[in-house]
Amino acid sequence: MFVASENVLEQGKKIAARLLEASEGDIVKGDGGLQVAGVPAKVISWVQLAAESKKEGNELTHELDFSEGDSTYPFGTHVSVVEIDKETGEARLINHFAVDDCGRVLNPMLVAGQQHGGIAQGIAQTLYEHVQYDEDGNPKSSNLMDYLMPSAAEMPSFTTFNTETDSPRNPLGAKGIGESGTIGSTPALHNAVVDALSHLGVMHVDMPCTPQKIWAAISAA
Repeated sequence: MFVASENVLEQGKKIAARLLEASEGDIVKGDGGLQVAGVPAKVISWVQLAAESKKEGNELTHELDFSEGDSTYPFGTHVSVVEIDKETGEARLINHFAVDDCGRVLNPMLVAGQQHGGIAQGIAQTLYEHVQYDEDGNPKSSNLMDYLMPSAAEMPSFTTFNTETDSPRNPLGAKGIGESGTIGSTPALHNAVVDALSHLGVMHVDMPCTPQKIWAAISAA
């Protein structure tokens, strides 16, 4: 889409330069169309450009087949801060910090949404969610009455940041960000729980780190 859009832009600049009696190099993107650089009053809308192109027997369009190249790999780091009640075994998440690098950020709101949503899923997996089966292999947690999931009340305000290292694999320099928070948040939170218990001699707690499991680990240490 990026390459095709750039091609259409170049076609539009040629038409706009002729209509505005300007050099093609002086044509820049403006509000809803193309304009002469530094002269916002001289704007040709994309509707006008498309109509002019059609008059010339052309279409202001470009078709391009996508050929997938090498994969891109985002990276990041996550840190969880937890408090644990030694009497009850309850683990309370105080804050979660995430720094992700998905290359050039094209839509900051979308990136933040993927970070927050992914972190929430990682927290749910670490502390709450658990599919259980009976001795015959039937699921015991078949609905949301039996399957524990966190609500917004159990979630702190996450602290997220981004670094931008352009990928050389595509013209946009972008990498993936979809649900990336699930990858870092789960081990970060699990390690935070174990680290908070390490001075008591606890070396491991199976996920999900429920109060019952944490209390049992403390008692056995």
